[in-house]
Amino acid sequence: MRATDDRTLLATAARDVGAFEALYRRYVGRVTAYAVARCSSAADVGDVVAQTFVRLLHVGSRYDPERAEPAAFVLAVAGGVLRDHYRRDRRQQALVHRLAGSDLLAPDEIERLEAAIDAARLASAAHDALDAVTASEGEILRLVADGATPGEAALALGISPGTARGRLFRARKKAQSKLAKEA
Repeated sequence: MRATDDRTLLATAARDVGAFEALYRRYVGRVTAYAVARCSSAADVGDVVAQTFVRLLHVGSRYDPERAEPAAFVLAVAGGVLRDHYRRDRRQQALVHRLAGSDLLAPDEIERLEAAIDAARLASAAHDALDAVTASEGEILRLVADGATPGEAALALGISPGTARGRLFRARKKAQSKLAKEA
């Protein structure tokens, strides 16, 4: 009578909460004992037991009473879960082993990243410093910063070289003063 009842429980557990609960209560001890004998930690046992019953929800309807008793089917599912658990652990250990012997970033990459971080900090301060200069001073400062000489910048802006040097001097002075206050 019990084998027939177990077959019914396996077939209906996915769609009947009562059947699933009865299946769980009937086999949780055996699945736990199976996992305890094969796992190295209580957490692993808990994972294997929980995953076994979740998997039974999905594969219980595939149970064939001609091939095995219900208990053997449940423990076969637990065995599959345990194998998956071992495979996942081996893959994770291999990955940890492979990464443990190497730096994630090469020294030159670390230096490049540190330089980029420093530049980002300075960029916001430089942006604030440029806000302290007038528009005409900012134009000459940007042209010179892009590589033009003060004379070339004066020609591009249509002003005399003396006026360009004066604006450049005032712009540098204001920017340096603003940067010094923020430092």
